[in-house]
Amino acid sequence: MNKKQMNTGLVVFICCVLVAIGVTLHLRKHDMLPIIHKVVDNTTATLVADTVKKKKPVVKRDFNISGSLKDTEGNGVAGVIVSDGFKCVKTDSRGRYKMKRDSLARFIYFSVPAEFEVPTHSATDRTACFYQAVSNKKKIYDFTLRRLPGGKETSYKMIVIGDPQVTNAYSPYYTSPDDNPIKKSDVERFTTQTMADIKQTIKSLPAGTPVYGLSMGDDVQYYGGYNPQLERQIRQALGSSEMRLFSVIGNHDQDGKALYRRKWEENFGPTDFSFDRGDVHYVCINNCFFHRGMSYYSPGELRERQVKWLKQNLALTPKDKKVVLCYHIPFTFGNAPFSKAKPLTNANEEGHYSSSRLSLLLSLLKQFKGGYELFCGHTHFACNHEINYEGEDVMEHCHAAACGNIWQSNINICGTPNGYYVYSFVGTSISNCYYKGTFWDKSKQMTIFRAQTDFNGEKYAKDWQLANNRNILVANVFNATSHWRVVAIEDGKEYLMRRISSKGQDAFAAGYHHKYSESVSYRFVSKGNGYLIMNHLYYYVPKNPNAKITIKASDPYGHTFTASSSDAVAEPFANYAHYYEREYKEYKKQKDCMLRDSAVTKQKDTIAAKSVNN
Repeated sequence: MNKKQMNTGLVVFICCVLVAIGVTLHLRKHDMLPIIHKVVDNTTATLVADTVKKKKPVVKRDFNISGSLKDTEGNGVAGVIVSDGFKCVKTDSRGRYKMKRDSLARFIYFSVPAEFEVPTHSATDRTACFYQAVSNKKKIYDFTLRRLPGGKETSYKMIVIGDPQVTNAYSPYYTSPDDNPIKKSDVERFTTQTMADIKQTIKSLPAGTPVYGLSMGDDVQYYGGYNPQLERQIRQALGSSEMRLFSVIGNHDQDGKALYRRKWEENFGPTDFSFDRGDVHYVCINNCFFHRGMSYYSPGELRERQVKWLKQNLALTPKDKKVVLCYHIPFTFGNAPFSKAKPLTNANEEGHYSSSRLSLLLSLLKQFKGGYELFCGHTHFACNHEINYEGEDVMEHCHAAACGNIWQSNINICGTPNGYYVYSFVGTSISNCYYKGTFWDKSKQMTIFRAQTDFNGEKYAKDWQLANNRNILVANVFNATSHWRVVAIEDGKEYLMRRISSKGQDAFAAGYHHKYSESVSYRFVSKGNGYLIMNHLYYYVPKNPNAKITIKASDPYGHTFTASSSDAVAEPFANYAHYYEREYKEYKKQKDCMLRDSAVTKQKDTIAAKSVNN
């Protein structure tokens, strides 16, 4: 094509464009353009239709699943609750079930029946494994259950662990008066201290005693950045003893992040589930309701789908059982409430609310003839919280943290030592419960202070408006409720001690953490923390300020614990919050003496028996 031809072509093209513009303007003037559009649209529709015909047909996903639960002999297990986390069904007389699982379901799992063993991840990892991960290609989910040799257990122990909360960081930890911190990881401390002590407690029980465990959540916290191994490490630690252990999920296991929650689920399974032991039905549920990123409601809340699941679960549960509802954040108190939460009527706890779900929960739980219990953690202070709610007396067991103040001492922010709880269940009753301080003898259920003692600028006298010159005794009774009786014995006479129950602080713990706590603020450990409720402090004003006084605390189970005024902690830092190794050595020394005495007694008995036989 020569230059002349190119110029001619360009002129023709420009003319065509001008004609097209003119025609368009003419058509628009006479409202005829929509007709053209319609023709074009029809043509386009035809082309799209032809394209769609060429695509592969859309396949509707089938969510119908089925399966069976059988014992090791191949017999079907009837009446077992099976769930996908959204709905619950029961197995039929032959142990079969079927359901249409929810598209968002992550697991298919069952509620372990009382007559069967709790399945575990392995022989050395005894955390519960009662679930299978969902697969879109899988339609059948079968489970095999192993019967307990003696059938349903009439009695057993339940060890409850509040907030292990191991982190990625090295928290300050002191074992000597030189104030040089020991570099020991939280996982190592939990393993060599908490779990070592739990193993010793289990070992001390009569042979054959069934023992189970509950972690109340916040198994981890991601200080120092996300660590994908952390949940696995704490699971291995929790599963290292003879007890078979379940865990609820806490706020720090999630922190509002899908990745964190998935990591917890990868290690522990579903977040809303149930199981039976003896005559008790345990329901564990995720009540950490996040909003605005990492923020969460306190008191705890539940989503509608969880309420629907809970109603189905309890509807399928025999009404002669006791129900223990297990979750992380307290339902009966909190100071970061959902808009529908109700303020507490107790003047001493102003600013606290009860969950918007509490009325519903209580109405569901009151159906059970065996009664109910409310178990939670979260707070890092011990509190058997008692309120009158809608005319009913309600108690919520808020368990102190195994990690105390997130492994920065050996105490919780209420002064309760790091530790755990040991419950004894017989039938539908709790026949005993005591707090076990780590490396403490179980008979030690309180600590003693003088109101005027200065703990790094903190005093009980100042906190609770007590006289500073009367040598007033303060007893911190770790597991106390209104059903305990705590008295001071002076010159052979008993005097009831006054119970403190209010928002506030523990002077000993606040003073210690004021100096040594690094990872949390002073506000968190002191009366600046409006969340902190103290209801296990008692005080007595001596008749004679110099008298030697015995403190006697009696629990509702028939046990009496004593301490002496001479045991009062007088130094702000040379104490059980700091010198943990000293406590451990003393504990080990006592245990070794007990074992030696026991061995000597057995030897004497054997010699005596031989002598009688001869």
